[in-house]
Amino acid sequence: MTDRIRLEQMNFYGYHGALPEENRLGQRFTADVTLAVDLYQASVTDSLGQTINYAAVYKMVREIIEGPPCALIETVAGRIADRILSAFARVSSCRVRITKPDPPIPGSTGQVSVEVERQRVIAYLGLGSNIEDRKSYLNRALGMLDALRLTRVVRCSSIYETAPVGPVRQSDFLNMVVGIETVLPAEVLLEELQNIEKTLKRKREIHWGPRTIDLDLLVYGNRQLNTERLSLPHPEISRRAFVLVPFMEIAPHLVIPGIGRSVLELRQMLNEKEGVSVWKKNNGEGKYGLFGS
Repeated sequence: MTDRIRLEQMNFYGYHGALPEENRLGQRFTADVTLAVDLYQASVTDSLGQTINYAAVYKMVREIIEGPPCALIETVAGRIADRILSAFARVSSCRVRITKPDPPIPGSTGQVSVEVERQRVIAYLGLGSNIEDRKSYLNRALGMLDALRLTRVVRCSSIYETAPVGPVRQSDFLNMVVGIETVLPAEVLLEELQNIEKTLKRKREIHWGPRTIDLDLLVYGNRQLNTERLSLPHPEISRRAFVLVPFMEIAPHLVIPGIGRSVLELRQMLNEKEGVSVWKKNNGEGKYGLFGS
């Protein structure tokens, strides 16, 4: 069962809209916000610290609706959801409805509304590097992941050294798996991962070739997807020891969507037993437990 907090029929006056008169004259807006949050501790302790401050949520909504104008109420709703999730770690998902009670549509006497929902998802990424200062590339990639909007690194495996896969002669890799908490949709997260690779000079000139950094989206919550651009879960998970070994360290009992087996089971089923060894143990020192001095 999911507990929810609802703030309904909040009325404000703002200047959002695609038409010049909407920006000049303004209009009424109604906001409804639904928050999914575990309220068990609040119910047994009667403590404000165990729930969400409704007044603070109201203030955030008001500041955005009465603030700088947007052309679309879709943008207004998205900004409110993002702001609330950034402010309250207890909120697992946020649904926002923005309504124009008097839309500027000729002959219309009804209303127009837009509803968006954002939720926190745990995703797992595979990181690899085998060019120049491999540890530095991993560290920089972790920092950039942690700095992504509405995203934070929550778990890191140890770093493993692995022999390269494929026909290309190249140096050994450093590999690791990290868990992140994010509000970004899977497709947007993929774009951000590719932007990080580009910033860190990743080149795709040779298939299976050497790289400064490789970021693979392995699992995104329970989502299953198979498009030309993105497959979830990653189709090679069950065949890669350099993924399963570090993955097993941080999420051994995670059942991979669509496969129906845990990371531990997949590792035990894999014939490949050699070629992956600990290079630096995650001992809890430093920001990610890996790069302390």
